[in-house]
Amino acid sequence: MPPLIEIVHDALAHCATAPQALGLVSLPGTTLVSASAARRYVRTTARSWGLPPDTADALELITGELAANALEHTASRSITVVLSRTGRTAVVGVIDEGRGGATVAGTPSPDQEDGRGLLIVDALASRWGQRHACGGLLVRAEVDTGRRHSL
Repeated sequence: MPPLIEIVHDALAHCATAPQALGLVSLPGTTLVSASAARRYVRTTARSWGLPPDTADALELITGELAANALEHTASRSITVVLSRTGRTAVVGVIDEGRGGATVAGTPSPDQEDGRGLLIVDALASRWGQRHACGGLLVRAEVDTGRRHSL
């Protein structure tokens, strides 16, 4: 299977229903600038799909955290961001070339500057998870849109 098709297949493998809309972007894994590019992509795409502002904001924040984790904790040459929308949910996933896993390490101390990313994801997503895919790690988060969408 070609790499992009494999990425889309793996990212959507756990979706309960077929997506009504799908977006995908691949970004350099060698620069933290890719995290802001991923956030902009997701925000712009979510808004173009007519998702509610609070859903678009949540997806943007989640994407920033997942992308930053992939960029900071792996030696990936690239990361791929997949965004999909079904009738009542939007799902964002970030695929990197890492072999590890994403873990919530507990509550960081107030003066600690990092360690809150997955806590933010957990607070904003209705559910999230991870699995090994495409030779790396896919971390995905689902956000309830609160309404039914149609094309």
